[in-house]
Amino acid sequence: MSEVGVRSRDTLGLATRVKALAVADPVLDLERRKSLLTSRDWSGYQMEELALTAIDTVTLKMDFEGGARHEDVVAAVTRIAELQMPDRGNDEHTDVARWVLDSLVNVGTVDRGFSHIYGLAIDGTYVSHAFSFKLLREVAGHDGQPRLRASNEAIAVLVGAVDIDIASEQVAADAKLEALVRRGRLADAHRAAEMALRRTVQYAEYIRTRLEGMRRDIRSMDWVRDIQRMQTEALEHIEDRINAESTIKDNLVRMMDNSTEDATPAQAAELIAILEECLRRHAALQANLQEVGERFRAEQERQTFVPPPSRSYVDLEHQLLEPVLELPIRQALPLLERFTTAAAPPRRPAIVYLPDLITGLMTPPAEHDSEDSLIIEPEFGDADEVFVFSDEQYTAVESLLASADADGVRLSELLKAARRPIVASGREALDHLLALHVLGLFGAPREDPEHRTMLAALADDRELDDEVFAGNDLLVIRGPASAAPPIENRLNGAV
Repeated sequence: MSEVGVRSRDTLGLATRVKALAVADPVLDLERRKSLLTSRDWSGYQMEELALTAIDTVTLKMDFEGGARHEDVVAAVTRIAELQMPDRGNDEHTDVARWVLDSLVNVGTVDRGFSHIYGLAIDGTYVSHAFSFKLLREVAGHDGQPRLRASNEAIAVLVGAVDIDIASEQVAADAKLEALVRRGRLADAHRAAEMALRRTVQYAEYIRTRLEGMRRDIRSMDWVRDIQRMQTEALEHIEDRINAESTIKDNLVRMMDNSTEDATPAQAAELIAILEECLRRHAALQANLQEVGERFRAEQERQTFVPPPSRSYVDLEHQLLEPVLELPIRQALPLLERFTTAAAPPRRPAIVYLPDLITGLMTPPAEHDSEDSLIIEPEFGDADEVFVFSDEQYTAVESLLASADADGVRLSELLKAARRPIVASGREALDHLLALHVLGLFGAPREDPEHRTMLAALADDRELDDEVFAGNDLLVIRGPASAAPPIENRLNGAV
């Protein structure tokens, strides 16, 4: 074997081990993250054990189509949390279980997945790759309620391997179990039987995932190359597993009948229960595989009349806006231009057909009636100008403001005067006009050149107590024009 081939194989093996560490990292990270919860003291809980309990519960409770209920997983994790910290309350045990489950589902992220960057060094070049995976994911159950399913990566955390041939590992697990049973080592065989059960669940999940692509898009899969070949290999593998596990079960039954020790029948009964669960799952998977042809034809008929599946939308905030805001302008502009070009819908360019163009140019313009070119000017009627306030109201307001002197008069007093029956008779909304005048005087004092006086409105901390208006009870002051600076200083001091 060449040196290059050895290096390539070593590099791929290194990448496989890095992936295995990456899959275990979210589980191990729970122990570090619990110390960051400042409002809770969960230091006594072993989060890795609780996480593996959650994954194990989901793995054993999910079948080919459905999944595990959230409350069942929380209950299982709560029981282990109670054993770890018996002096704590049940509410805290439940909170810990829910936090562990949400962390494994990765609640709070956009796609609820984990990602790890690794690299491959081939031919002197190092290339980075993103390894994306999920541990527990939510799916819709038969009743429409959310259910949990464990991914292949999550099951790999339980069995301690990733990127392997699941069928081969299942054969090895059954062979190990058979050897231990034949040698009478039932205590060690119990662990091997549990491993074989998890391999059975993992293989069923592997088949279900491949068949799920058929239901999403039938165009992406070929019957002969993808579906039929997988169906044939899977059925042969399942038949071999059923025969092997049935043989192990028969040996255990004979061992129970012939054993004179008390412990052996109990251990054998536990192994038989695990094997029966394996056989049940194999039978369910076999029944689903036998219906693949019928499902493929049904999906062909159904998807023929539906448009191609749409792609997922871009999360503009997290995937575009936030990363772009962190970049310099010279780096962000090219990225935004490429994104806009790719995101904008295509437009068909205007293509000129030469014969049509020549025909259009050579055709004389059509004659129109003389009246067609007339532009009819619209006639607008004379509208009467309507004033909101009358001259009589303006005169009344000026007379009220004339009462202001150097000591000043409050807006509240002026409003009361404007609402007196003698003053307001026939002058509706006189108080509104007065309030507008006073507000204008607050912003810009008004000078009267004829009388050489200045009228201003000052604001202090006194609030206006009125049934219509609210704000400051402005003080209207009149003084000589030469006293403008003192008035303005008084205004500034009041403000």
